Amino acid sequence: MKIIDVTGTIENGMWEYGPPYPKVAIEQVCSVDDEPTIANYKVNAFRIALSTSSGTYIHAPAELIKGAPPIDQIPVDRFVREAAVLRFPRKKQPAEPITLQELRASKVEVKPGDAVIVQTGWEKMWNQPNFVTDSPYFSEEALDWILAKDISLLAGDLTVYDNFKQPTGRVTRIFQQGVLVLAPLVNLFRISRDRVKLIALPLKVKGASGCSCRAIVIEE
Repeated sequence: MKIIDVTGTIENGMWEYGPPYPKVAIEQVCSVDDEPTIANYKVNAFRIALSTSSGTYIHAPAELIKGAPPIDQIPVDRFVREAAVLRFPRKKQPAEPITLQELRASKVEVKPGDAVIVQTGWEKMWNQPNFVTDSPYFSEEALDWILAKDISLLAGDLTVYDNFKQPTGRVTRIFQQGVLVLAPLVNLFRISRDRVKLIALPLKVKGASGCSCRAIVIEE
């Protein structure tokens, strides 16, 4: 069995989506070098401020759909999925769409209820200035093809699934269909199989539309 951590590291100064999302802020509030604090122990403790779209995260349909269940009401089995891994023969360029032809050419079977993991190579731009604004994205035809497969979760190394500079609103259709969104992933190049198990567990935050998570891929 091979376990691959596909979660990006959360740290101060990392990439961000910009307002209204706050920047990640991690602050040490006490140290083992300080005076005893909790039950007379010296402890390392931290204050962490995150948005619902910090690092690698999962969004529930409540992200865009009024009245949809928030992340704490999503059944936990939705975060543990068999996954189809779709790769392309070359890495995607900045702001380049994923096409229907590329998805079909992968020739990987996508089953109803699957998660789909799309590997574009964009993870190499993590923490670069244009990581968000120049992310590859799904063309309308490509997204139609994926959603027609009746999937449960859509994941990838992208920061946006629509054209960031000329958005069309097509991402709303993902959530209207009840599909969860997991992004952006790293270390996808380490996956060697076309079908794997994906586990991505967000914090159980009451009423939140999404949350950062720890995501792993298991090859058996």
